[in-house]
Amino acid sequence: MKNNRQLITLIAVTILSMGLTVVSSFILARFLSVDDRGAHQLFITTVSYVVTLSTGGVGFACALSMRNKQYLGWRFYFLCFLILSAVVAALSCLFFDFTAFEFLFILNVLLTAILTITLEKSKIEPTLKVYRALTFQQPVLLVLVYGLGYLFLGEQPLEVAIYLLTLFSAIQGIACLFYLTKLERQFVKTHDVTEIDRKFFLKTWFKQNLYQTFGATTSSIDKFLIVSLLGNYVLGLYTVCIIFDSLVTKFINMLSDYYYSGLLNHVNRLKSVLIIVFLMSVAAIILVPLLAEPVIRFFFSAKYVEVAPVLILFILNSIIAGLSWILSQNMLLQGKQILLATRQVISLVIFVGLFFYLKEYQLYGVAYAFIGASMTRLIISIVYYFKYPVKLSKAE
Repeated sequence: MKNNRQLITLIAVTILSMGLTVVSSFILARFLSVDDRGAHQLFITTVSYVVTLSTGGVGFACALSMRNKQYLGWRFYFLCFLILSAVVAALSCLFFDFTAFEFLFILNVLLTAILTITLEKSKIEPTLKVYRALTFQQPVLLVLVYGLGYLFLGEQPLEVAIYLLTLFSAIQGIACLFYLTKLERQFVKTHDVTEIDRKFFLKTWFKQNLYQTFGATTSSIDKFLIVSLLGNYVLGLYTVCIIFDSLVTKFINMLSDYYYSGLLNHVNRLKSVLIIVFLMSVAAIILVPLLAEPVIRFFFSAKYVEVAPVLILFILNSIIAGLSWILSQNMLLQGKQILLATRQVISLVIFVGLFFYLKEYQLYGVAYAFIGASMTRLIISIVYYFKYPVKLSKAE
């Protein structure tokens, strides 16, 4: 019963944090011009990518070490990787011209690295109290910081938004140091700890870092390509599409988890899941063209209404991509992650190729490139589904 309560609490916190994240996007859309919104998105995306590249997997390796009661000396690794993140951030500013706020960029990388390590490390806690607190705390602070900024200042230039982002990151970083101290106190009190095995730690970090960096590359390459070839203004418009995509993706991920749970229990839930996806598609085709413009105008302001005609393409892409992920669950169950990674690489190449070929069509070109990549993944997923079937005892 206690475990169920913890699960329900985690789900509730996740849903609430998603809602607040969407609200913060509404505020940012009004707080900045479209061009500055794109520059702001590039700043955040680059911070996140540099953090993943330099410190991704550190908290994970620390948590696995703690599982083996290896804990002493963790501060050394923590500080070393923070220094590494600052060095990578500085080199990024040196070799790439993507921001005029170099010092704030490096500072945000450092603060975000602390947050990322804390989030990964906190998963060792059975109750996930720290993890839940951070998951909820992030969007609340974002809404407060940006909301108060917009309430008192109105629309502002990019510089103000970057300063507010740094304030948010600083509050988060300080809170994370408190949580890390709390986690240490609890863990040392209840376990006989030993020195961290350096070989185990670095090997675990390296493998996890490769995995996370690959994921970060696939999820960030669209923003980098848009800025490089189409500019900040198009990226600013694209942020509206990102919000709707994330909502559809979250819902379909829930369906895929439901389907995967059935596979684990030898129950075939695919039919019911596909019916829901079909109904989603029909509803999207009917409702999105009718409601896109008034919804965007109301929540994001009139600055973004030119996104309305192309929004249906991004939503259909999210559904196609989600369907390919649903059909991939049997591969996960059979441990064929390498084949899934190969599929991802192929679709990434298709996306980049189509993006360059269709770049003159602006957002429409981006949408068609996504659809081409998602259709590629879907076709491969269908082939995998029939080639590597899972024997199930009953249907639902």
